[in-house]
Amino acid sequence: MRQWSLVPSLAIALVGIIGCGSTDTTSPSPTVLGSTTSWFEGDEVTLDYTKQFECKMPPSAASATGCEMGADAQTVPVIGTAIPVLYVMVPLGFSPDPSTLHCPTVGNCVAHPSTLDMTRVFGAGTASSPLPAHSHIIIDMDNHNNDPWKVEVIGVKDQNTWNLIVGTKNLSEVRLLQFQDPTETHITSDISTNIFLFFRVR
Repeated sequence: MRQWSLVPSLAIALVGIIGCGSTDTTSPSPTVLGSTTSWFEGDEVTLDYTKQFECKMPPSAASATGCEMGADAQTVPVIGTAIPVLYVMVPLGFSPDPSTLHCPTVGNCVAHPSTLDMTRVFGAGTASSPLPAHSHIIIDMDNHNNDPWKVEVIGVKDQNTWNLIVGTKNLSEVRLLQFQDPTETHITSDISTNIFLFFRVR
């Protein structure tokens, strides 16, 4: 009797092992090129970059990277859902504490373009400008997916305005500051780009 009673138990165990193996649909983790910080609803999160940037043309851009401020891309990466936005906060005309910058080195940040054509925004002489130092804000974790993010730039024109944003770490404060400053004396409106960055949030 003992020999026969073991057979069903072994069969059940084997089915369980095979079943576990067949339902494992976990995709391998993508290669991470590097990471930066971003602000998210008053907190800090990490952006893990999984692919180099893309700048979709048209519009045409004079920069070596093909990246441009002041115009939207006419084509976008296809992901099947709405593309989330990465808001890039750029200090203009002053130098904040480097510890408040997520990409503090001009012209160099992981998986970002090194140059931008800023002619549409700042005029002649800015057709191949180095990537400015900046920080990031997101309003969506994108379910921690590995997706493209559309870049929108917001220029901050004085230290006090920058400090208010750093202190709150969320887009709601930025929107309030923009609303209170219709002449864009202290902060600009959102500036479109043709830049897409690829990362997942953790």
